[in-house]
Amino acid sequence: MKMMINGQRVDASDGKTVNAVNPATGKVIDTFPYATREDVACALEAAQQGKADWANTSISARAKMLYRFADLLEKNAEDIARLQCAETGKPISQARGDVANSAALTRNFTECGKHIESTLHKDLYAAGLGDLAFDVREPLGVVVCIVPFNYPIDTLLHKVAPALIMGNAVIIKPSSDAALTLIRCTELLLEAGVPGNVAQIVTGPGASIGDYLVDTDQIDCINFTGSTEAGVSLTQRSAKYLHRVLMELGGNDPVVIFDDANIEAAVEDAMSRVSNTGQTCCATKRFIVHNAIREKFTQALIERLKKVKVGDPQLDETEMGCCVSEKAAREIEAQVNETVAQGAALLYGGTRDGAFYAPTVLGSVTKDMDVAKDMEIFGPVYPIIGFDTEEDAIAIANQTIYGLNGGVMSGDMIRGLRVASKIQAGTVVSNGMSQWRSDSAPFGGYKMSGIGREGLNFTLEEMSQLKTIVIKGVK
Repeated sequence: MKMMINGQRVDASDGKTVNAVNPATGKVIDTFPYATREDVACALEAAQQGKADWANTSISARAKMLYRFADLLEKNAEDIARLQCAETGKPISQARGDVANSAALTRNFTECGKHIESTLHKDLYAAGLGDLAFDVREPLGVVVCIVPFNYPIDTLLHKVAPALIMGNAVIIKPSSDAALTLIRCTELLLEAGVPGNVAQIVTGPGASIGDYLVDTDQIDCINFTGSTEAGVSLTQRSAKYLHRVLMELGGNDPVVIFDDANIEAAVEDAMSRVSNTGQTCCATKRFIVHNAIREKFTQALIERLKKVKVGDPQLDETEMGCCVSEKAAREIEAQVNETVAQGAALLYGGTRDGAFYAPTVLGSVTKDMDVAKDMEIFGPVYPIIGFDTEEDAIAIANQTIYGLNGGVMSGDMIRGLRVASKIQAGTVVSNGMSQWRSDSAPFGGYKMSGIGREGLNFTLEEMSQLKTIVIKGVK
C-alpha cells in the first residue's frame, strides 16, 4: 500500500518500504513506504494550503463529508476489520466492534462540532454606550495525529474527526504495526470528499518520522497516543515552537478489591485484561486484593482464565489472540521473568509461543517490586498484590508515576466512592475494573499519563482556539 500525500498515492521518495507482518502467522501481508524527510516536507507544504482552504469551508460542508466517511466505514467494515485483525492480531470479533464504534464516534463528533456555541458579552457604561463582544472558535491549523496500534481506528477518529470538523488540516502518522489499516481509512476520507491536502498519511518508524513531523514550525498541534517515553521526547522536540500538545500516555492502572467485594463479579470483570491481549492503555494492570480474600480471588481467577479461548484471531470464537508482534511478546516475557526474579510466584501461564503470550497470574507480589509501581506490562498479566488496610491500598495504588485509570470493588458503596476519590487517576471506576471509556466523558491521565483530555466537546475545544471580536460604542 502507499502513503497519501497531497491527494496522491505515493511511495517513499527513495523507494524504501517496510513489511507488514501478520503476528499470528509470521507471514508478510503487504508493504508500506518508509517515508523520508523529503516526503514529510511535501506533506507539510501541502498542508499549508490545505489548512487555509479547509478553514474557509463551511462547517455544514465539512460535516457532509464526515458523515459520508462514516457511511463508507460501515460499508467497508468487514474488509477493514479483517485487515486490522491480520495486521495486529486482534480477534476479529473485537476488530469488528472497533469499526462499528468508530463510525458512530465520527458521527458524534460531527454533530457536536456543528453545535458548538459562541458566547456573547456586554460591557455597559454609565454614559449609555457600551461594548459588545462575542467569542468564536477558529481552527488551530495543522494537527499531527500520531496513532497507536492497539485501537488504531478508534484512536484515529478520536483525533481526526474533531480536528477536521473544527476546520484543521491533519497529517496522520500511524504505528508501523497498524499502517495498512489507517492507510485504508485515509483513502476513505478522501473518497468521502475531504481534500487531499487536508487529510494526509505518512508511514514509517516513529523515531524518525515522528521527529520530522513535530520538529517544525509548519504544524500547530500534536495529538499523540503512545508511551510516556515517546511523549516526553516529542514534547521536548516541539517545545521551542510552543505547539499545542494533547497526549494520552502510559499507565499502570490499579484496581482495589476489598474483602466484601463480590469475588465472582470481580473475576468476571477482570477478563477485560485479556481483551485485545491486554494491550489496552486503561486496562487494569495491578490487582490490589485484600489479604482476607486474596487466595480465594486468585484461585477463582485462574479457573476462569482456563476457560478463555486463545487462538487464531481470524476465528469468530477466539477471545484472545496474539500480541501485536513477537517483539512485544518477548518484552512481556522479560518483564514477567524480571518480576519472578524479584520474588513473585508464577502461579499460572508464563509461556510464550512466537507472538502468543499466555494469560499469566503472578502471586506473592509485594509493593516494592517494579510491577507494583512503574513497570507497565502491556499484555495479559495479573500481578496480585495483597493489602490489609484501606490506607495501604490507596498508598499502593498511588505509588506510581502514572495516573490514567483505576478501579475499586467493594460491597460498601460509600467506601468505594471514598477510595475512588483518593486514587490519583483521570478516571476511576467504582464497582468495576479500570477499563472504562465513554466517547462523551473526558479521557486522560494525571501525572505522567498525559496532558489534556479527549472526549466529544473536550477534544473539539482542544482542536480550536478562541477569538474575541469586539464592537465598541454600541447604544
